[in-house]
Amino acid sequence: MAPAEATSERINGLVIPVEWDAEGKVVAVAIAAFDETTYLVKPGGKGSELLDRLQCEVTVWGKVEGKAPGKTILIERYLMSTSSKGKILGLAIAALVGVSLALAPLALAAEQAKPAAPAATAPAPAKAPEKAAPAKAPMAKKPMAKKVMAKKAMAKPDAKVKAAQEALNKAGAKLKADGLMGKQTRIAVKKFQKGKGLKVTGKLDAATLKALGL
Repeated sequence: MAPAEATSERINGLVIPVEWDAEGKVVAVAIAAFDETTYLVKPGGKGSELLDRLQCEVTVWGKVEGKAPGKTILIERYLMSTSSKGKILGLAIAALVGVSLALAPLALAAEQAKPAAPAATAPAPAKAPEKAAPAKAPMAKKPMAKKVMAKKAMAKPDAKVKAAQEALNKAGAKLKADGLMGKQTRIAVKKFQKGKGLKVTGKLDAATLKALGL
């Protein structure tokens, strides 16, 4: 089966790190679009210029290949946003996709830097056994905040999502056109896709947007 041809697309999203070298330096990034699709930036083009623009909102133009979740983009040009909200949301997304990978090289370096254990010495004279202290109960760990809630709280309304919500309402849905891709919006998208004979994903892909007249 022949591979899918590359298409020229315009993507609006956030620059997030996806790969680090042994020293913890970011060597590859992706664009996390506001419709929840992630595009891995291919080497070449203008992509290398985004390595120092992490957690920044950006609009890129380029050749897109593959299907979600393995889409890639060769960036031909880009435009940075001055919005600070994009940087805040970028921090949350970066934590979801790779914070453990960022810490791994640092942990390895700390392990290698530990001093060698001293040579064994003659055993000290035995002491009278002391009364063992009562064991302390383990401290309860604070529950981690749900990542989904944190992401939703920092989500930024998107004009494309808002337009889709309005089009879905014309088709019979009853959504709040707030520009946020929430649970009710995904349910309405799936219902619309099923009614139009499209692939039911709950995402605003190109075929769905075309069917909505967008």
